[in-house]
Amino acid sequence: MSTPSLSSQVIFGDRRRPAGGSGDDTVNPWDLLRGIWARKAVVGGTALAILLISVAFIAIMTPTYTAETLLRIEPRAGEISRFDDLSPLSLPDQGAVESEIQELTSYSMIARLVSETGLDKTAEFNPSLRKEEGLGALFGSGKKKNVALTEIVEDVQGRLSIYRKGESRVISINFTSQVPARAALVANRLAELYIQKQIETRQALHGEATGWLREQIDTLREEVRKSEAAAERFRSKHGLFMTGESSDRATLPQRELSELTSQLVLAEATYSEAQARLSLARDLAAGERDIDTVGEVLNSALIQNLRQQEVQLQSQIAEMSATLLPSHPRMQQANANLKDLQTQISQEIKKISGALENEAQIARSRVSTIKANLNKLKRQMGALNQNEVELRALEREAAANRQLLESFLTRYEAASSKAEADARAADARIVSLAEPPSQPSFPQKGALGVLAVAASLIGGIAAAFIVQVLAPGFLTPEQLERTTGTPFLGIVPAPGKRTPLGQLTSNLVYRPHTPFAESLRNLLGHLMTARVNGRPAKSVTITSCLRGEGRTALALGLARTIALGGRSVILVEADLFTPSVHRALGDQARWGLSEVLTGRASFEHVIHRDTMTGAHILQAGTPLTNPTAALGSERMIWILQALAQTYDYVIVDTPALSESGDGQILSRLTDVTILAVQWRRTGRLAVSRAVKQLAAATSRRVGTVLTQMNAKEYRAVTGDESRG
Repeated sequence: MSTPSLSSQVIFGDRRRPAGGSGDDTVNPWDLLRGIWARKAVVGGTALAILLISVAFIAIMTPTYTAETLLRIEPRAGEISRFDDLSPLSLPDQGAVESEIQELTSYSMIARLVSETGLDKTAEFNPSLRKEEGLGALFGSGKKKNVALTEIVEDVQGRLSIYRKGESRVISINFTSQVPARAALVANRLAELYIQKQIETRQALHGEATGWLREQIDTLREEVRKSEAAAERFRSKHGLFMTGESSDRATLPQRELSELTSQLVLAEATYSEAQARLSLARDLAAGERDIDTVGEVLNSALIQNLRQQEVQLQSQIAEMSATLLPSHPRMQQANANLKDLQTQISQEIKKISGALENEAQIARSRVSTIKANLNKLKRQMGALNQNEVELRALEREAAANRQLLESFLTRYEAASSKAEADARAADARIVSLAEPPSQPSFPQKGALGVLAVAASLIGGIAAAFIVQVLAPGFLTPEQLERTTGTPFLGIVPAPGKRTPLGQLTSNLVYRPHTPFAESLRNLLGHLMTARVNGRPAKSVTITSCLRGEGRTALALGLARTIALGGRSVILVEADLFTPSVHRALGDQARWGLSEVLTGRASFEHVIHRDTMTGAHILQAGTPLTNPTAALGSERMIWILQALAQTYDYVIVDTPALSESGDGQILSRLTDVTILAVQWRRTGRLAVSRAVKQLAAATSRRVGTVLTQMNAKEYRAVTGDESRG
């Protein structure tokens, strides 16, 4: 066996990382990946299990079908409040479309849909109608709880998917059911119910509006009747009757006043004319001019006839005077006739003069009468005007009521015609009716199969990752050294599953090139180069955190390896509770350390030789009442010092630190302590606690060894081909 060079000397001391480092929880990504790869069986098994479960679940899943109905929202039209509004209709904005979606999914709408389509009478939506199968039919009570309508409505709402198509005014109504025809029926029926509800709402709105208009019209008719009756009563009471056409209407007093004024003007003109003619006639009669020039005289037919007779008679007299003398009877008769005619003319002129005087008198009297009547009527008009003001107010009120009534009548007629025209109109229309789908929307076995494969792979990797990350023990020497802060001394591979301890250590002789033997020689090399305060280490305490970590196999194997190397060595079995070295050697239990400690025997009586390797063995001996006190006594110090002076190496096998404090006490009495840590099994917390116990007793003269390592898994996890 070659001796390691001085450059590989083991210096004991604190090797933990300084403050601010990554700490003992540092995870090497490559170690993690290698660890996952090393657990290919875990990955494959978990992935296969997940895949089988997924395939079984997909196979038993009930397929569902989704049908789509498209509904387009139109501009608002036909509202009773807009029937006379000629402004262009505005398109529904996003908020209006979202509001319609909320109305489509409202409880009242879905409850009506459930009732009309009979969904509450189908087993798919009403669990109380389903037949129990499997364990439910076997162990069920047979009583089924009635399902409330609210639960069915919530189930239907959960199967509905209503959304806006992009930025358009088209709403997509999707419904999922186990029956394709039912999916299409429900989607289409919901769209129809929505339009029907809009029509019903509009009809109700028109009915309310026209009913309100009818009430207002009836009220206004009564108001018009009352106001017109009040005006007529006031007019009759005060005599304010209206005359004339609509364009020239006036009250009777006003009309009388106007007529009297006109008559007065005419009478005064007539009087002035008559007075003028009378004055002219008087002036002509008093003057030298003949009154015959007066117009009335000239215009008189009688006078004109008499004048013609006079002219004729004068013409006859002139003719007769040429042949007859004035005394002739014919001449006298003609003159007498002429005189009579002139007398008649004079009398007739006098009559005309008298008539002019009478006419002037009548005209004057008429003017006086009209003036008197006019003054009397003017005095009455003061009171009549006040009454007329009140009458006009009553007439205006009646006219306003009449105008308002006409407006409401016009509005009612327009509303009625609009209601009839828009009675079947809605603000939405169905763009596309749903057809029963031929392919299920869920499960999509192809996509789910791909997803199941991906999930199984991810699940397998995740399982391996969890196993790797949550592994309680140490996988690599670096992890152990980083966590404990102590030098790492070697790795001891695990023996075969059925290899006893005696055979394992015997193979050091018969099969010196086994991994176990190589690991012990490597450990011995570290021990030979170990320095404690500048001197070689001779006494070694071997302990462990827990029982069963290969501590005794390590101690016995190391002692035999040292003996095979030609050096003197003694194995001291300090486990006074459960000694096992004699069983490993196939020997019987003998007196040993306990007898030396109690003074009942000396070294030569209790130390015996291993016939196979020549190593000396000091068994535990008989159990003691208080072994901890005995091992910590001055006697034990003397024993170890005596053995160190006699042998090249003293190997002390102690109990596990979790079972007793003997290992901590003995580690204080030896040069170095080797802590056996089982690979991948011993928890990090237990190791840290054990290192703290040993460090307190030995000033950190502690080294660690990984035991029972699986070489194949170790290489897979760490990628280290130099070990195992």
